[in-house]
Amino acid sequence: METVSKIDSRKENKIIFICWLAYTAAYVGRLNFNASIVAIISDLGVTKADAGLVSSFFFFAYGAGQLINGILSKKYNAKIMIFLSLIISAVMNVLMPICGDISLMKFIWMGNGIVQSVLWSTLIKTLSDFVSNKKLPKAILAMSTTVAIGTLVAYGISSLSVRFGTWKIVFYVASIVLVVSAIIWFTLFGINPKKVIEIEEQKSEKVKMGRVVLLALFITAFAGIANGFIKDGINTWVPSVLYEEFGISQSFSILLTLLLPMVSTLGAAIAKKVHEKIPSHAAMNFIFYIFSALLCGGILLSLKLHSIVAIMICFICVACGMSMINNVITSMFALDYRRLLNAGFAAGLLNTFCYIGSTVTSYTLGAVSQARGWNAVFIIMLAVCVVAAVICLAGIISERKMKEK
Repeated sequence: METVSKIDSRKENKIIFICWLAYTAAYVGRLNFNASIVAIISDLGVTKADAGLVSSFFFFAYGAGQLINGILSKKYNAKIMIFLSLIISAVMNVLMPICGDISLMKFIWMGNGIVQSVLWSTLIKTLSDFVSNKKLPKAILAMSTTVAIGTLVAYGISSLSVRFGTWKIVFYVASIVLVVSAIIWFTLFGINPKKVIEIEEQKSEKVKMGRVVLLALFITAFAGIANGFIKDGINTWVPSVLYEEFGISQSFSILLTLLLPMVSTLGAAIAKKVHEKIPSHAAMNFIFYIFSALLCGGILLSLKLHSIVAIMICFICVACGMSMINNVITSMFALDYRRLLNAGFAAGLLNTFCYIGSTVTSYTLGAVSQARGWNAVFIIMLAVCVVAAVICLAGIISERKMKEK
């Protein structure tokens, strides 16, 4: 039997790379709508609430699918399922600009959410199966950068598309990225790569610590709702805030939004360093949520002072904080506890709860901004951060019980 010590390091690196590539490409093929939302609203003559509903349809389908696929991921042929998910997502991206009708776009994007919901839990299960404990920190760090880099690429392409052509181009480019990534995944995955074999003693460990671990899992999941709400709320509506409050052009507002994922990439490295000093996932999230709540207060002050420099600094720092929290919830927790929980199930469940927040944020914040203005939006975000911090305190208590066990 193959053991952890005999795992080929080059094969592990290859698995980490193709998992990273697949999920980064998926972000390009899902965030391109949010990146272009200002131009789409203007071109199609729809309300912010109507446009936000398209994102909400995606997030609902993706979040619900995460739970189902998290349970089923251990039965999937990862090579085939990831390949098909990326290819079908490419087709959905092509259909969006061809359709051009906001009422139909909701259902196309919902279909995209369904097929992309296969990805995260299956990829985390793949890393759990084929990457050793020695390489696991590298895998966590790599996967935590997918959000930031995928966002950077999606918003970068969107900015260029709006500036030099039409928002429709970004969907065609995303479909190409998805197809190329699918081909690379299928080619490099190989035929029946060897799995990392876990020691038998871990089975009894799962029985003894099951209840406490599950409690920690569900507390982390509920904290994830706030993460999805803030993270996707910021990504979706920052261009609109800059466009409406500061009179910046559509293309330049999207370009400025690129600063968020550029700095958020550092969040993954920061979270890794913090985790070395603070092993508790709940304690890390508590600190990051308090930090983000203060920054939401800074956004409100910046709006009052009408300072674009101050508000951009606050937006960037909130995005970085949400990137760190997302890394802890969807990557670190699932892989750190892979000996006690099915990593695919844990990843799927946690991502489901994150996308509950994402589902609510696009439509809700669009409607609130239209009815009450942007101040009301960021008051809500501040309150959500505070509630999440309180939930994380409960998580700290459950983790202490785990240590006692």
